[in-house]
Amino acid sequence: MTRKREIKIQKNEAGIDLLTWISKRYTYHPLEKWKDYIENFRVLVNSNQVTPDFLLQNGDVVIYYPEPVIEPPINSDYQTIYEDDDLLVINKPADIPCHPGGIYFENTLWYILKEKYEYISLVNRLDRETSGTMLIAKNKESASFYFNKMMEREIEKEYIVLVHGVLDHSIDAKGWLTRDSKSTIRKKRLFTLDENATQEGGEGVPETEYSHSFFEPIKSQDNYTLINCKIYTGRTHQIRATLFSLGYPVVGDKIYGLDESFFFKFINDTLSNSEKEILVIQNQALHSYKTTLPMLNGGIRSFVSTPPQDWPLKL
Repeated sequence: MTRKREIKIQKNEAGIDLLTWISKRYTYHPLEKWKDYIENFRVLVNSNQVTPDFLLQNGDVVIYYPEPVIEPPINSDYQTIYEDDDLLVINKPADIPCHPGGIYFENTLWYILKEKYEYISLVNRLDRETSGTMLIAKNKESASFYFNKMMEREIEKEYIVLVHGVLDHSIDAKGWLTRDSKSTIRKKRLFTLDENATQEGGEGVPETEYSHSFFEPIKSQDNYTLINCKIYTGRTHQIRATLFSLGYPVVGDKIYGLDESFFFKFINDTLSNSEKEILVIQNQALHSYKTTLPMLNGGIRSFVSTPPQDWPLKL
């Protein structure tokens, strides 16, 4: 399958020439490289060849065909937990992206499943390093049904997470997620505990989201704690950011672990052996353990998947 990106031009982008627009949107190529792509049919507008100085209009569709790249290896060994005509439930391994993005295209769960099934739609998604239970709709009817159930919060999710430190009590973590302005990692977030926080309270506050998680320790050993987590809001990095801010960094986490400098070394493949030992395991110890949902054909079912076996403290 040829890699292809389609971007619809918005009203505020109208009147900008194609070369200027694409070089500013995708900064990883110099201007001359983008000019070469346009002149050699790798960048089209509304499926037509145009010149670099073509003026874009509201609603135009820019199509970009990236050059083939060697994608990093991934773990594609997912396990099927359940399957019927409408739904596929799998145990996703750590170290595989769900959707195409960045350098990943063929080495993604979406692509692998697309090669096998006529129709797939990922109902929920997990970070590349997060493992566990995932729901995949196998037709448009089931996709609509399960997405609606997800939006209506009728699909319940429980996670198992391994952290540094000893947690000996449960935590009902209501509060606020905000951007960590002190971090050099743009996407890193902080959690502030506030037992009086409500969904409506954060409206209108820039980069602030209401967050609610419940953490229950399962067992502790050698300064590790295995925790069961239920989430009542679905926020980016919710579990990892909350536990980090409460003083329990996630084992193996490059952003919310013991040292955030590991993140840049990780993406540049420059982690030393001693730093890898500090991380303890290759991927972050966060696992989507149990998913309970109404079924399209009636009834309610729960699906459970086992956490990875490389964790130093097992379930």
